[in-house]
Amino acid sequence: MTERVAIIDLGSNSARLIVMTIYHNGAYNLVYNQKETVRLSEGMAETGILTRDAMWRAVGTLKVFAHMCELVKVDKILAVATAAVRNAKNGAEFIDLVHQHTGIPLKVISGENEAHFGYTGIINTIDIEDALLFDLGGGSTEITLVKNRQSVEIFSIPFGAVNLTEKFASQDKINDSQLTAMREYIINHLEKIPWLKRLGLPLVGVGGTARNIAKMDQKHKNYPFPKVHNYRFGLMAFEELWRELTKTNLTQRRKYPGLSSERADIIIAGTTIVKSLADISQTTNIIVSGCGVREGMFLEYYLSKQQSSAIIPDILLHSTRNMLLFYKGNEPHADHVAKLADTMFEKWQPILRLTGRDRHLLRVAALLHDIGITINYYDHARHSAYLVENARLFGLTHREQMLIAVVAGWHNGPAAKYVRNKIYNEFLDQHNWQTARKLALLLALAESLETTQLGLVQDVEPSITGSQALLKLITNDPVSIERQAASNHRKWFKKELGFELIIE
Repeated sequence: MTERVAIIDLGSNSARLIVMTIYHNGAYNLVYNQKETVRLSEGMAETGILTRDAMWRAVGTLKVFAHMCELVKVDKILAVATAAVRNAKNGAEFIDLVHQHTGIPLKVISGENEAHFGYTGIINTIDIEDALLFDLGGGSTEITLVKNRQSVEIFSIPFGAVNLTEKFASQDKINDSQLTAMREYIINHLEKIPWLKRLGLPLVGVGGTARNIAKMDQKHKNYPFPKVHNYRFGLMAFEELWRELTKTNLTQRRKYPGLSSERADIIIAGTTIVKSLADISQTTNIIVSGCGVREGMFLEYYLSKQQSSAIIPDILLHSTRNMLLFYKGNEPHADHVAKLADTMFEKWQPILRLTGRDRHLLRVAALLHDIGITINYYDHARHSAYLVENARLFGLTHREQMLIAVVAGWHNGPAAKYVRNKIYNEFLDQHNWQTARKLALLLALAESLETTQLGLVQDVEPSITGSQALLKLITNDPVSIERQAASNHRKWFKKELGFELIIE
């Protein structure tokens, strides 16, 4: 049975709604996403009370969200409110107001809970073992220390981009003394966290400020791919960006490439928090996550029906399998092709000279090589390449995702159109293209041996003798179609690896 789950996250700066569909085969997918700036914590710094205007702005937005949930026929709504409502003296009154006018069951969560959801969203979508995570919102910043993929320390600091902006009046131009005062205020709070100093770990950020930092860096570097999830950059690039921003006024920031104009007034405070975190923890580099609290809430809900833990053991395999199910791929065929390709990789490794990581990439390409059939059977290899390039695959760098797209697109043989494709050329160097050709060759051979999709070639025994690569087919049938299809790649094999391919 198909189920639609809406997740609402009401923060101090913005309100967000995502709708996820869980299909009858277990696949899930994002079907709707809406973000509205509500500035709920505006004017709260002095009084500790949510203002009437801010409350009604939020209620108006949540009414729209409730209407959307009705339109798309949502079965379940999971809705949380964070720092602004958590810290407001009239928070309970606001929750009642929301329920009365929208029917949304809004629940206030603690800073620790918020950090936990953010951690779940990040750890299940970015391949990291040890890192320092931060979720920088409008009214608070959650910090989590991760060791061996486990959350070991959590801390919530009571300021974010909105309330820090108000406290230090940094909406427009900030002068040196204001900036110094802001820095000292942040550092004083951070120094109270004993485990934060000199960690030397990557800093993984989630939230609007983190995403905007990524977008500004991408614009600065003419990055060819608009995806911010798992975007990585060095400390020098970030510090240069921060210094540049602190010298601008509001009008200049509204036109700043990559920066959302509605965030222009709070970006100084936001980036200064990140700069202070980077300094104290002596971070190595910054990684931006497009997935956080909302994805964490969804995954906790989804995984609770399947396993005891909310941590996915292999995020790359999980997201690959999810894509295969979502595109209604032929699972037995995909699994068999992946198995044959993997055996060839292992046994021919001395002549392939590839890495263990390449073996993982081959498996993903093999599982997804046919998903383009969903668009059109004719030229489906090209459609597969496009879908893989844009799929929500987790645990891959942007470059690896492009490489897998090329491999999937070449599963019937190499085609020049990929080499000419601008985006692939931006990401892949000569060595990557060479790797792609070798992996595609193995995939093409495996696919050939499964031409009839009947599993007639049960297994293969690849070996090397002299200048010949032998491929022994384990089968009870004559498999003349499969043998012929595989033989068609002998010329390619010779050109790529310099060995004669003998099929027996």
